[in-house]
Amino acid sequence: MFILRDIVKKFNGVKVIKNLNLEIEGGLNFIVGPSGSGKSTLLKIISGIDRDYEGEVFYRSKPIKRFKESQLDSYYYNSVGFIFQNFKLIDHLSVEDNVKAILELENIDKNEMNSRVDHILKRLALEKFAKKNVSLLSGGQKQRVAIARALVKEPEVIIADEPTGALDKKTSKMIMDVLKKIAKERTVIVVTHDKSAVTEDSNCFLLNNGVIEKINSAKKVQLSEEKKKIIKPNLSIKMAVVQGIKNFKGLFLKFLLTAFILMLASYFLLLNFSGTVANENSEILNKLILERGNNLRDLDLATSMMSGVSTKGEKGASLDIEQDVSKAFERLRNDPRIEFIIPVDGIQNMKVQLDGKEYDIENSNTVPIVNEVESGRVPNMSGREVAISKKFVENLNLKPEDVIGKTISIDGVAFDWSSGSPKEVKIKISDVKIVGVLNTKYTIDSPSYGKEEIELEDSFIYGLDVVKDIKKQSNSNTDNLSFRVRVKEIKDIMPIVNELEKDGLTPIGEFETVKDILKISDVSKDQTSSVSVILAAIAMIVTILITLINGYIRKGEFAILSINGYSKKSIAILNIMEYILISIVSAIMFALALPVINNISKSIFDMEIVGVNTRLLGAGIVISLGLLMGILSAIILSNLKTENNLMKGDR
Repeated sequence: MFILRDIVKKFNGVKVIKNLNLEIEGGLNFIVGPSGSGKSTLLKIISGIDRDYEGEVFYRSKPIKRFKESQLDSYYYNSVGFIFQNFKLIDHLSVEDNVKAILELENIDKNEMNSRVDHILKRLALEKFAKKNVSLLSGGQKQRVAIARALVKEPEVIIADEPTGALDKKTSKMIMDVLKKIAKERTVIVVTHDKSAVTEDSNCFLLNNGVIEKINSAKKVQLSEEKKKIIKPNLSIKMAVVQGIKNFKGLFLKFLLTAFILMLASYFLLLNFSGTVANENSEILNKLILERGNNLRDLDLATSMMSGVSTKGEKGASLDIEQDVSKAFERLRNDPRIEFIIPVDGIQNMKVQLDGKEYDIENSNTVPIVNEVESGRVPNMSGREVAISKKFVENLNLKPEDVIGKTISIDGVAFDWSSGSPKEVKIKISDVKIVGVLNTKYTIDSPSYGKEEIELEDSFIYGLDVVKDIKKQSNSNTDNLSFRVRVKEIKDIMPIVNELEKDGLTPIGEFETVKDILKISDVSKDQTSSVSVILAAIAMIVTILITLINGYIRKGEFAILSINGYSKKSIAILNIMEYILISIVSAIMFALALPVINNISKSIFDMEIVGVNTRLLGAGIVISLGLLMGILSAIILSNLKTENNLMKGDR
């Protein structure tokens, strides 16, 4: 059955097995020898665990060293069953589940699997322990479970490494009696340093100083010639789910801790992917703008200014300015960065006719102020349209919806500068449609009186056609009109200012304040980016670390599966399935614990996750991260060195 030819094995250049030749037939075969003689090393070579040696080992005339991975998996499943000195059971599983773990590589139904497991447990007097966790068994009971696991797949050969080394004499004799019975049906190879275990009806080989000799020959055992059906071991998705659930139950606390860590790691990633961290920067910017008002986003271009101040902030740069802003007006009215553009002109001492009644408007002698559009919209460039102040509407005990869409007429005065000095002229505009209501509040910060909030009643803004009408009535230029623009985002203020200055124009606005706010925003953005990187790094490091720890802790378990026919692919499928189960549990935990996590996150980082879509994204991140952990674990375990995790004998 086994033929070994010219086997040489070296450790650090020293030969521990020297030109060994050996043939092993059916029946009971012992390999004995003192500690350090090379027994375990020889057993690793025979079993195919160690393939780094000189010479050849043939099993049924096939060289084991040259087996491909799939052939070696088949060899482990169909040809050999292993029994170890320290049992090598999967401690978190029951007796029957330790045995079933092997049969799950076969495509058999549940009834057949249960029947085969029940049969082998009865044969070894283990049926009453079937549901019991193996960690609660005695040494002899554990060894019988190991034998049941080896026999259930019906291999041709049983290889036992010091099977009685961890047992008392009585239990040792019982185990040897079991092996003798097995040897009547198949080949059994036992490595031991205990010569008293050798019987007359067995073959015995003495290994000493790397040299072997046969010291006892038994009558040749005639094994069955019936050809066994070769099973191609493969773990199906269905069986991976079954085995994964068993492992989850058996390792519940460890898996639950993994799910908890996965949940936290996913939360940190979600803070980044959902834009929560980035939004914190926007909120800081918005708070600063809110404190100073929307007028921060405004810039004015006047056709003439007296004692105008340069936007560049140069000391002593005070001068009178006359400028043509008509080209800038046409360019900016179509600029996508602009929220709205309005020509700036007003009527003083206004009287408004609405629904047949006339109302006096409180005069402020200021240009129109627009904090925000309360209702409706700003006037279009074409058409006779106006947006009126909220204060005016409230003084009439009306609501915005009561006035929007109605037509008004306005009488008042403006100034005619055509003679070089201001001359008051009467202005009348008729049939102007109300299209919006404006919040016209603004704050004055006085060193003497502190902050004072003012709301203007006469702060009306008009469409271009109406402003041209006003200019025409006051004998003013209708082509070059002062105007105001409001940008959509404060970051666009300074680029537009720079463009205007490049054209030789002088805009007016709170640009120094804007610069300060943008500097604060940039610093905050840098800090936010750092937080994002740190949180993402923590999440990934923790994920990788917990995966590595789990893989290290369970490498012995997966080595056991590998030596019983589990391919790298099957182990990978099982790993990925386990992590999918973990991620499902983690996603449920995430959904239930999110309010608590948000509270903690809010108190520590001043950040929280809101919105249904964000929660769905969170669940997706949990599942994706769990799948990544499964794949990473599968890659780690694909490089598992079986010989480093099993049969740690004395060489």
